[in-house]
Amino acid sequence: MILSSIAVAAGGAAGALARYFVSQRLNREFPWGTFYVNIFGSFLLGWYVTNEGRDILDSLYAAGFLGALTTFSTLQFEIVTLYKKDKRKVLLYLVLTYTLGLIAAWTGFLAAAKI
Repeated sequence: MILSSIAVAAGGAAGALARYFVSQRLNREFPWGTFYVNIFGSFLLGWYVTNEGRDILDSLYAAGFLGALTTFSTLQFEIVTLYKKDKRKVLLYLVLTYTLGLIAAWTGFLAAAKI
């Protein structure tokens, strides 16, 4: 458990740094860097989970690196996993996640603007 936690932290640090550098380089008039890491990270996680073995490398790469590179890939993976288990819940999950996420972000924006 401790070794897996360390692997997640190390992979997470590498993924966060990769996202930061790509975004710094490509986000100008449009957030292309964020767009690219979200799409590429989703592809990599989809590719990787077909061969997952639940060992230390899974923690480092999937949960750590890809999870920090983009939480978007994690959301996509959860949608696919949920679809396999219960197709009816996918739409609910999507609507709640995006709607409440946008409402929360907007509320935070408005609250900060009032201070």
